[in-house]
Amino acid sequence: MAPKQIDCFEINWKFWKFLGIWSENKPHRYYKYYSKIFITFFVILYDVLYTINFYFVPRQLDLIIGEMLFYLTELSVLSKVFTFIIMRHKLKIIFEILESDAFQTDTEEELKILHRAKVFIKRYWKIVALVSITANLTHISSPLLKNLIFKVELVLPVCSYSFLSESFLKTFEYPLYFYQIVGIHFHMLYNLNIDTYFLGLMILIIAQLDILNVKFRNLKSGKDHTQLNESIMGLNKNLDHYNEIERFCSLVQNIFSFTLFVQFSMASCIICVCLFSFTLSVPVEYYIFLATYMFIMIIQIMVPCWFGSRIMDKSILLSSAIYNCDWTSNSKDFKINMRLFVERANKPLSITGGKMFSLSLATFTSIMNSAYSFFTLLRYIQTRE
Repeated sequence: MAPKQIDCFEINWKFWKFLGIWSENKPHRYYKYYSKIFITFFVILYDVLYTINFYFVPRQLDLIIGEMLFYLTELSVLSKVFTFIIMRHKLKIIFEILESDAFQTDTEEELKILHRAKVFIKRYWKIVALVSITANLTHISSPLLKNLIFKVELVLPVCSYSFLSESFLKTFEYPLYFYQIVGIHFHMLYNLNIDTYFLGLMILIIAQLDILNVKFRNLKSGKDHTQLNESIMGLNKNLDHYNEIERFCSLVQNIFSFTLFVQFSMASCIICVCLFSFTLSVPVEYYIFLATYMFIMIIQIMVPCWFGSRIMDKSILLSSAIYNCDWTSNSKDFKINMRLFVERANKPLSITGGKMFSLSLATFTSIMNSAYSFFTLLRYIQTRE
């Protein structure tokens, strides 16, 4: 029995269930209550309080910039959570396609390609989890440690809740502090397990394109009528495989298009905010946090763009791979189908965000340029003040 491709997402499933965004076909009614309460308390209420806070923040650019840093990330998380809730049935279709006959391996070489992809997906999750959890725990624990050890006033780690009175904040500083750190930790888990899942889908697409490349190269010619028919059947089977990959890309794009648009827009703004914050007078440890946070944001958009470019490159390579088979001695029908496929493959497969930009290194460069342009605008406004 062939190994399941979806096994590499097992850890993601566990966290999705814990975070209230994933269930089986017939979830237990208690899980439905748990999911609604969890999302309402730690996502919706959390973001509503953060939004209200903005109306009460003093109208000073440096204060607004400081409050905005995490808020932009929260908007991105919110879009991902609701994408999973609204698109749940389509997400289940993704798993069905991955386990369909078209995506199964036939040879040892193809099995190795798929195995390498699954190993990379699991390893990438571990690396991102280690970096994310370490960075998050460092940030949320430092104010509490300073308060307990050096008796420094406890500062809320995410936002100031400026709409609350000073007496209320002083009385409930610890409950509010723990609500914020628990909430931001859960949001980090949302980011971790949704982003790595999306990236895993891209890696599996690349693996399927590599497998199809091998299949095209291994197409054989025929000497008699029976062998010629077998060659055409083999080519048509590969073309069906390509159709399934194209359908899979379209489905992934349909599900994550809006989320990608929000995430890339917010990441661009966050990079801009981090650059601007470097110009402010803040403690040294905050500079370290800014550098780490900006690096994570850059990686968050660079990695999908990198693998998006790989999908485009791999799909274009199929047009040359088919010419490496023994096509010259094949039938006229074989050559016609081959020529039509080459024309089709010249338009690469891609994943688009918000129907505006494709995931590619060119898009990443454009986003970084936009972030720097916004930064120079903020600097200009700051100097005028």
